[in-house]
Amino acid sequence: MDKRDIPFDQFVGHFRSVLSENRRIAPLTGPNSPDIFLRYEHLEEDVNALGIDGLWTRFSSLSAKGALRPKRGADPATVFAAHPDTADLIEQEAADEIARFGYARPVATPDPVPPNRTSAAISGHPPSGSGAAPGPRPDFIFTLSAGRTGTAWLARFLGENLNIPSVHEPFGLDDYGTRLPSIGHMRRFNTYGMNGPICDFWEGKLGELQAPYAESNHTLGKCGLIESLVEHGLAPRSTIVVLRRDLAKQIASYINRNDFFNITVPWQWYLHPTYPNKIVDPTPLKHLGDVGTAIWYALEMEARYAYYKALYGDQLHFVETTLEEATTPNGAAKLLRALGHTRHAKLPPKTNASPQNNHITDTLIAEVETLLSRINFNAKEAAKGFIQRGNRLDVPALPRQDATVGKVAAE
Repeated sequence: MDKRDIPFDQFVGHFRSVLSENRRIAPLTGPNSPDIFLRYEHLEEDVNALGIDGLWTRFSSLSAKGALRPKRGADPATVFAAHPDTADLIEQEAADEIARFGYARPVATPDPVPPNRTSAAISGHPPSGSGAAPGPRPDFIFTLSAGRTGTAWLARFLGENLNIPSVHEPFGLDDYGTRLPSIGHMRRFNTYGMNGPICDFWEGKLGELQAPYAESNHTLGKCGLIESLVEHGLAPRSTIVVLRRDLAKQIASYINRNDFFNITVPWQWYLHPTYPNKIVDPTPLKHLGDVGTAIWYALEMEARYAYYKALYGDQLHFVETTLEEATTPNGAAKLLRALGHTRHAKLPPKTNASPQNNHITDTLIAEVETLLSRINFNAKEAAKGFIQRGNRLDVPALPRQDATVGKVAAE
């Protein structure tokens, strides 16, 4: 990495000994030669030929150098065409390896066509029939969700059914600011977008991931998760579960817990209407105080689901479900199929539920439903207007224009 400014031919000339390094580590012949060689360019074929069940799955999940590889650069054929003398030198130094494995000087080939990643909906447009073909099986599963929507339950569901590492929210002493966004990260992203500290956070977090892996931490989706998966090239290997909950119950949960009473809670876990970068205008809800803030947050998240699907639906696999549906046998089976699995679904018990007085809770939910019925809001139109006005969540906000799209009309 510290030699990246040296032209390729000079690099090879200065560090010619690197060309014989493999020969010293793994000689082709003699008492120290390996019994089996795995060719990098035919790694899947060679690993599977060993006949060890599950080994290729583990091999293909490794991404130890993922954070170190350059984001862009010429392919080998282009590099060698520009430096033919260097290609000759490599052919001389690596003549034995080239002969042993039948290598030839790289020739330019067309770029492969990326897989078509389309949105799959669990709610509203599920796969038809109980025998519907499973969707693509991802290496990484993340959640795009508001808080209090069942993300803790989802983490356990994914872990028990897929038998993979599945994390809800990493709470280790050293996790804040490294594996879990800090208050500073949350505030910066929703003010400045993908600035330096945010990019550094994602470089570190994504660089340490090893597939298969699932994480349902809902703060990630409000702090640059989608943008970072695309930027780091993990989008084709990832599935985003858009997890919703009945809006009235979701909002009632915030109110019942006083989640928007102390500013540090929305700064760390939710969103706050004072952020410059937001899709939904909170002004019509301000007179409702903390209740209005809770409603605004729920609607803002609905708009962000639509925003990310509109911008990245052709690059990421989005799967939609609700807590109410996913916790039923049929809904759980649909969710597993969308994640590439056809096994029988195991339903873990409810997780992280708040102790509530049923009478008070039912009354509160009914009052929230009444408020929501008086609000004229369309999440897709709000996201569309935000995008058409030239706004993006990963860059600083433009001055808000006097536009009706994205506003909440409340009686």
